[in-house]
Amino acid sequence: MLKRTLKFTNAADIDDIIRAYDFKPMAGREDCYVEGKVITKGYNPEMGYSCFCIKATRDVFGGEDQPEGTRGSRVGKLVYVPFEVDFLEHDARIMNLSK
Repeated sequence: MLKRTLKFTNAADIDDIIRAYDFKPMAGREDCYVEGKVITKGYNPEMGYSCFCIKATRDVFGGEDQPEGTRGSRVGKLVYVPFEVDFLEHDARIMNLSK
C-alpha cells in the first residue's frame, strides 16, 4: 500500500514561524489565525495525529489581536496544528512566514 504525504507536512521545519488559519480568509469575514515558532513536527501520540507544535506568539480572532492574558488567547501556549484536516482544508491554511 502506498502511503501518501499529508498536505502541509513539508510546509515548515523546526524553528520556522508559521501562520495557521482557523477559517479560510474571504471577503466579508474577519481573519482568524494563530502564529508561532515550530517547536516540534511529526506524529504526536498524545494528540493522535501528525502536526506542528508551535509556541504561539500571536492570536487573531475576528480580525482583532488577542493579547496574552485575554480570555481565550493562545499567545504563550503550545498549539497543535494538523498537517491536514478533513473539514475546512484550503491551500493557504498554513503559511511559512520564515521564507
